[in-house]
Amino acid sequence: MTSVLPPTGAPRVERFVLGPLEVNTYLVYDEEAKVGLLIDPAEEAVELQARLDQLALKKWSIFLTHGHGDHILGVTAFRQRLGAPVLISREDAPMLEDPSLNLSIMLGFGFSTTPPDTCLSHGDTLPLGRFTGEIIAVPGHTPGGLVLAFPGLLFTGDTLFAGSIGRSDLPGGDGTLLVKMIRERLLPRDGHRVLPGHGPATSIALEKRTNPFLQADSCR
Repeated sequence: MTSVLPPTGAPRVERFVLGPLEVNTYLVYDEEAKVGLLIDPAEEAVELQARLDQLALKKWSIFLTHGHGDHILGVTAFRQRLGAPVLISREDAPMLEDPSLNLSIMLGFGFSTTPPDTCLSHGDTLPLGRFTGEIIAVPGHTPGGLVLAFPGLLFTGDTLFAGSIGRSDLPGGDGTLLVKMIRERLLPRDGHRVLPGHGPATSIALEKRTNPFLQADSCR
């Protein structure tokens, strides 16, 4: 577990690297209000369960940036354990119930879970105690990829990484659309730190300057 120093006006954040594909699973919470988000639970990890028990918050919700199998393998266990509703985009919601759509078959087994409790769309807000998250739709890695924004923070899933962007060669991917949406909806957010679904944290300012997929003369 790694604690992330939050900017002013943002909730507390902790990162767990889980599963065979080393997914960044995040705990995002308001300790005062005793509410939290579990973002992309990649597996039913003992260390994550222990930390959830230690925090002893009153209410959790599970937020999914997208519906690929490596990001949802812990959904069933933590939904039951926490009594937590599951939130995902409407476009990616069918992936939860279909191993072929969520590509878990490519991991060596088929995984599915029950439908989400809430489907989110671009521009929706997500209250979290004293804080409010903003839902940003960034399709291209999957049809319903979501980014969750808090003041100074972007949880980008597999949309934007340090020095790279999400794959677009998987079913439902669209590389041209992905680059367009990142440029239009994420790059204007100067001053935001990027907490991706895999790999190290970065920033919008750095990616705008150096990410080879996002330069003016790049094509994909």
